[in-house]
Formats: sequence, structure tokens, C-alpha cells
Amino acid sequence: METKLKEISTQDLRDELALRGYFTENLWHINDVMDRHECDADEAMDILASVMENEWLVERIFEMICETIQDRI
Repeated sequence: METKLKEISTQDLRDELALRGYFTENLWHINDVMDRHECDADEAMDILASVMENEWLVERIFEMICETIQDRI
């Protein structure tokens, strides 16, 4: 019988993603938006997507990855 994802804990999902090479120590949730702004889950996810896909933020993350690599060489 196939396990449904809803039956798997959030921690188990995070652990699986970490095993696949994803950084999971800092995940954002719609509640992070909804605690600061009155909105529904869809709007909160849209806000998160706008922030996380922001060109400046993405470029800054890659810059910091490169800087950290250089610091360790």
C-alpha cells in the first residue's frame, strides 16, 4: 500500500529533502506571512513566492555562496 504524503510528518519530509541534498534548516511557511498580515493561505503563498523569487535576493544568495567558498579556500 502506498503511503500518502499527508501521513508523513513535516520533519520526515525535511529529513528526506536533506538526504537529497537540499538545505532545510531555514524553511518559510505561510504562517510567517499570516502572522504579520491578514490574508488567506493563497495570498500568503503568493507573497512568499514574490519574496523568495526576488532577483536581488537570489543574486545575493549566490554572491554569499561564492564569498563563503572564497573564504574557505
